Amino acid sequence: MQTNNKSSSEMTTVHTPARPMVHLHLTRRVFIVLLLALIAPWVLLAAVWLARDLFLRTQTSKASVQAASSGRVTYAAPGPWGRLRCTRIAIEPPAEAIFVKPEDETPPRWWFVGFTLDKVRELFTAVGFKPEQVSFLIDRTSVDPATGTPVTSPPPEFVMEMPTETRRQLYRALAAFPENPAQRFLATLRPEYVDERFEDSELSPAIIADIKRMMYPHENFLMFADAGILLPRLTNMVDKIHLLKTLARKNTLLVNLEIDDHSDVDALVGYWGVGGRTKDIGPLLESLKRTPGGASVDISHLLPRFVRERIYTFPYTSSAPVELRRDCHWSSLNFFKMKPDDRYGDPAFASDTIRDEYYAISTGERLGDLMLLINPKGEIVHSAVYIAEKIVFTKNGALAAHPWMYMKMEDLLELYEGALQAQGPLQVLYYRKRAE
Repeated sequence: MQTNNKSSSEMTTVHTPARPMVHLHLTRRVFIVLLLALIAPWVLLAAVWLARDLFLRTQTSKASVQAASSGRVTYAAPGPWGRLRCTRIAIEPPAEAIFVKPEDETPPRWWFVGFTLDKVRELFTAVGFKPEQVSFLIDRTSVDPATGTPVTSPPPEFVMEMPTETRRQLYRALAAFPENPAQRFLATLRPEYVDERFEDSELSPAIIADIKRMMYPHENFLMFADAGILLPRLTNMVDKIHLLKTLARKNTLLVNLEIDDHSDVDALVGYWGVGGRTKDIGPLLESLKRTPGGASVDISHLLPRFVRERIYTFPYTSSAPVELRRDCHWSSLNFFKMKPDDRYGDPAFASDTIRDEYYAISTGERLGDLMLLINPKGEIVHSAVYIAEKIVFTKNGALAAHPWMYMKMEDLLELYEGALQAQGPLQVLYYRKRAE
């Protein structure tokens, strides 16, 4: 029997017809034209990208120069904390946290607790009212039947026209009584920052002029206590919210640590890593030092979680008693806590904690130390946490309009002395937590 098997070489051999060869003959000029056509889009794209980058760099540089020339950028004195660049900013509460209550728009009333009508008359004369103005005000003064307290109800127009020095002296006297919240819880700002306060506020020039006219000086601040006079003059609720938002603005600081190849990272880690956090910030600072030309980091990234989650923010509005007590002491004593302890909202518990767990220091403040403001009676009126070079972490009150922020210690002291002007000068003390 015959087989018709073929060899393996025969079975795998495939014959294909030869393909024609095409030869392109390009002149040098045509070749260059084609090459340019291919690379031109990429060159254009690169040029646009470089132009955009240059534009952004130029704009950033202009903004930095403008901020520096306006005095909003300063450098803290050098120390173990490194080189700190501080930019002054103003933050305000969100519109959703602003409520215009009926009592905010009631006509002004001045309470003179413990005064007689004759004593009220004497005060009006002493602060600079003319005899006919004193008689005018006394005619509008009644005695509260429940407390026997004289209460003066001046017309809003009269209040708006009061001389600055008369307003200053009178409101200083009124601030001594809790019954006069407008004079006790008022807007404060430095004279040199007045125009900044109204930037992009959407307030009309007329309202801004009225505010400036009714400001009065106290120490290094200007005070404004007459929002209740202006609110009823605004017919639009949006305008009223803009007014309260602007008055609630707070000056604070953006603080950046600048690092270059000359920085002593070990020393920086030793300062910013207090509280057992060196392993968390060491790698970050090392990476910044390796960056060509140096780099900077917001110090919030170097601080405990409690601060990182709250800095520059406002609390939620709430009626819960525990949340209404989250004030300066709650914020200061929870500084290093992973989970906040609401017991610190109790003033007695906070005072006991400071007494039992902290000790006074006279010099050498460092990150995490408590800063206390003490009134002449020996009472703690405020607490904050020392960060670096007289910069503190603070919450100036328990209300939703009071944010967590950084302030210069001297500004904080002046702010509280202005708010508590009737109590006299405040003493600054520093305390450090005992080793556990």
